[in-house]
Parts: sequence; C-alpha cells; structure tokens
Amino acid sequence: MRSFHYYFYAISLIFESTGLSVMAVVEARVLTRCELAREMFHLGIEKSDLATWTCIAHFESRLNTSAVGRLNGKWSNNFGLFQVSDRYWCTSGSLRPSANMCHQVCQELLTDNIGAAVDCAQTVKQRQGWKAWSAYNGYCQHITDKLTVEECF
Repeated sequence: MRSFHYYFYAISLIFESTGLSVMAVVEARVLTRCELAREMFHLGIEKSDLATWTCIAHFESRLNTSAVGRLNGKWSNNFGLFQVSDRYWCTSGSLRPSANMCHQVCQELLTDNIGAAVDCAQTVKQRQGWKAWSAYNGYCQHITDKLTVEECF
C-alpha cells in the first residue's frame, strides 16, 4: 500500500511539470524546547547533544515542525525543524536535482512525527558536523548553559 506522501509527491510532480503549483496542507506543531528535547531523547539522541539540537531548531525553524524556508541563492529550499536543504538532503519533487543523502521526501520532514527530521539531521551531522547549520556557527556553538535541557526531564 502506498503512503499519502508517495501520492502527494507524484501529484506535485505532475503539477510542476505542467507549470501549475500545489500547496500541501500540513498541520504545524510548534514545540517547546522541553518537548523537543524529550522527543529527541526518546528517539535515541544523547542528552549531552540535546541543548545543541534544541538551539539549532530554535534558530533554524523556531521549533516549527512544518517550517519551509524560502528559495535561497543556491536554488534550494530548506525543510522542517532543522531546515535541511532539498539540494543535498531530501527531494522536494521539484524539477531541481537533489543528492537526497537522507533518502527522504522533504514533505516527510514536515510532519508532527519528528522521527524523519531527526534521522535526517543526524545524517547531516554525521557527514558535515554541527557546522552544517549557520545557527550553530552564529548562536549555538558556544552554548554555556547546556544544563537547561536537564530541567525537562
């Protein structure tokens, strides 16, 4: 049985190839730092990394599961909590090519179930380190209060 995401992807390709556009209806969930930290911990993320992840998600998406960035100068969009690029990490179904290194359809990164977004973010971190995120470089690299997520448990 094929998932909704597969059908949405196929429909969006048809619309894009005909010059029409389609907008997905996605329910947004804006998490608190503690909600994100607890969910990530339950998904296997180490507590020592949670403060950095929550900081990145705060500055990249404002903790919004359905955040989609505007088309940027590299001709890509960024998707989800961690704003991963459809040029490298996921495929958006656009006519732009994607390396799709997370093996994900970008729409899967926009759901209230953050598992796919966390998996993809982990892939980005494994391949490029924390510095893949401009938020890390500008705001999260020197977090001195890493214990703030401890209050969430």
